[in-house]
Amino acid sequence: MRALQLAMHGLFVLLLLIGTIRGAQESSHPAPLVLGCVLLFAWYAAGLRLTPMRFGERRAVAGRVWFVVLFLGWAALVAVSTELSWVAFALFFLALHLLPRWFALAAVVAGTLVVIVAQLHQPDTATVPSILGPSMGAIVAVGISWIYSALRQESEQRRLLNTELVAAQEDLVATNDALSGAQRESGVLAERARLARDVHDTVAQGFSSILLLSRAGLAGRRDPEQLVEVLRQIEESAATGLDDARTVVHALTPSDLERSPLSAALQRLVDRQGGDLDAQLVIDGEERPLPTAIEAALLRIAQGALSNVRQHAGATRVVIALGFGDVLTLDITDDGVGFDATMPIVPSAAGGFGLRAIRERARDAGGHASVESAPGEGTSVHVEVPAEGPR
Repeated sequence: MRALQLAMHGLFVLLLLIGTIRGAQESSHPAPLVLGCVLLFAWYAAGLRLTPMRFGERRAVAGRVWFVVLFLGWAALVAVSTELSWVAFALFFLALHLLPRWFALAAVVAGTLVVIVAQLHQPDTATVPSILGPSMGAIVAVGISWIYSALRQESEQRRLLNTELVAAQEDLVATNDALSGAQRESGVLAERARLARDVHDTVAQGFSSILLLSRAGLAGRRDPEQLVEVLRQIEESAATGLDDARTVVHALTPSDLERSPLSAALQRLVDRQGGDLDAQLVIDGEERPLPTAIEAALLRIAQGALSNVRQHAGATRVVIALGFGDVLTLDITDDGVGFDATMPIVPSAAGGFGLRAIRERARDAGGHASVESAPGEGTSVHVEVPAEGPR
């Protein structure tokens, strides 16, 4: 748009300058012609800011008035010297740009007629090219303007289409996020309902049996044989309830820890990474049996950290280091893009839950987690938990 505007102004100035020079050379009294051309140029320059291309539709009326005065001044100069006829070509573009379609076409026709009439009134200098030239110029100007308008309209349609596509894509992402959230919530509610049923049908029933047997024993406390039988039944109910509780806890244990130690589960997690991410596991110290809850917490933390690396870090290498000492340590270090760890991370639909979940799991296990990172320097997650679990 800016280039077209500059080309249009440059064309007008160039044609006016050529016409002024040639007209002055052929005129016996060039002063009035030169003065008129200077005034015409001054009016043109003064009115540039009135064009709607620069100021919008609110200034369109002023721009059209400016063009009409410019057109009439040019027509008067053409009557003095036909050398200025070629300025019509630049005026055609201005008319097609500033005026409504039918007024612009009328201005083009009027300009063409002005040139033809001026040429015919000077038969000594009138030639077929001098008459047909401006006429062909009018046709070319209209054609170029039509092509430009068509291209501009198509470009606007594409822009609107792209805007609609982006809006539709954003709506789709929002819908998918909402659907994913609903599915997660549904899964959580279903799992809670299942656990509630399991606890109700196993542990709660066992406690109810123990309570009833205790009351029966207290009611018949004078009969030693009855007390012994009640105690035996209480023992059986307690043993059954303990087995049921262990079954429920086992159902919550990660499958990777069912028949293998934590190091083996972490190694399988590392082996599953593959692709363009080089993952390694380092064990520091002698591995020893750990409470299932601690193993599950550390495994879940490692899974969450690796998920963050894959989704956000853009890393090529990650190292998981598990240390067995007075306290258990777990470090996950990558060579990714990093981030400003001093800035708070607000969870949203786009993410931000991973690091918070890591800290919560470490805290629930009786320990703590910290994150060190900087833009372009990768990220390191450090976790410490007591080997015996939370106190």
